[in-house]
Amino acid sequence: AMVRSQPVEVGVQQIKECDRKHEELRRDGRTVEALAELERGLFFRREVLGDKHIEVEKCCCAFISYTNSTAMTALQAGDMLLSFELLKKAEIVTEPRGLIRDKMTRLKMRAITFNNLGCFMRRRGKLHSSLQYLDKALRIELTVKTVDNPAGTHLNMCAVLSQLGRHAAALQHAQCALQLLEDAVDPLSVTGKIKGGEAYVKPPSLLAIAAHNAAVELEHMDRYEEARDHYAQAAHVAQQHWGESHPKTRAIRRALLHARHILAGGDSQDFSAAPPLPPNASP
Repeated sequence: AMVRSQPVEVGVQQIKECDRKHEELRRDGRTVEALAELERGLFFRREVLGDKHIEVEKCCCAFISYTNSTAMTALQAGDMLLSFELLKKAEIVTEPRGLIRDKMTRLKMRAITFNNLGCFMRRRGKLHSSLQYLDKALRIELTVKTVDNPAGTHLNMCAVLSQLGRHAAALQHAQCALQLLEDAVDPLSVTGKIKGGEAYVKPPSLLAIAAHNAAVELEHMDRYEEARDHYAQAAHVAQQHWGESHPKTRAIRRALLHARHILAGGDSQDFSAAPPLPPNASP
């Protein structure tokens, strides 16, 4: 624990001031500055309350979540340096014997961070590094039941393996995701709520992506009948979830027509093969 360098009242005032500034900056969309205030607030909480206090853990979790979402926004905007710096920071803060004492909470945060590092590496074209991070995320998700549905990680793995030309392995991950999502979606619920724990993305959209990606890999392996059936499933879910005119629905419909065209004895050169769709990045 840190040595108290000032009266508690002063520390409490500093915490309140940091929280106020953080909220204000966040409202103004000044994300990076808001994050810095959140980190200062964490520092003052540690000083005033000591590392073992529940408030320190709660603030630390908020800091990691916000660090991850800021990193992914930076990645979308092409700011690679900031994105990587933030994700590495989140990785360090989620290490064992850190500020998050509850193991399940820590591992959940760590899995999200590894997943995002996997997406980052894929964007940089470092596919083997990407696989290593996604594999770490998956290992956590498979051992810790309270962690978010690992379907998103399986789909990220599928996309990377497909890029590496490892289509049989990619197919396995797409099928794992499909199985998990079919088990998770409550058939009685129209909104597609997950039974136990929220998935990274609402399941219907993931379900469409998983079925589509399985179809893409089946097509790479010349298994056109199975591919057609998976495209049909994807198209059905996509139409219900996104609507007829959504670009993703249209892309899936095109792929379905292509598979039918091949099965009817058409030439595969008439269409270009679709790549797997990535799931939305986790929060």
